Amino acid sequence: LLQSTNFADIETAKESLSAIPKSAVTIASLSSMQPENAEISQGKQYASKGISSLLVQSCCVGDNEDLKYAQFVIESISKKSSSSFSMTGLTGSTNGHFGVSSHSGEVKWQRTKTQ
Repeated sequence: LLQSTNFADIETAKESLSAIPKSAVTIASLSSMQPENAEISQGKQYASKGISSLLVQSCCVGDNEDLKYAQFVIESISKKSSSSFSMTGLTGSTNGHFGVSSHSGEVKWQRTKTQ
């Protein structure tokens, strides 16, 4: 289990990861709801280094943002498209019918405002 916010540590871990069989499950842990949605760039960085699974700490805490936040993280980390420009063509993603609205820039979460 890799847990770090230092990308130099991730680079160092890349050497260790290369010794692990490709069939092995590797897990990295990262904090949820970071400023400027840094968990998204960290998750993508982990994935690019060969980490096969991510554990997003405190992603689901039992409040009304659990589902929307989990969807946001999964969609944002797993999408291959540009993070600066996105055009889905789906009305439901714009008006929120699919659970997560289209967005650009940092997403602000109510949960972080109450902490």
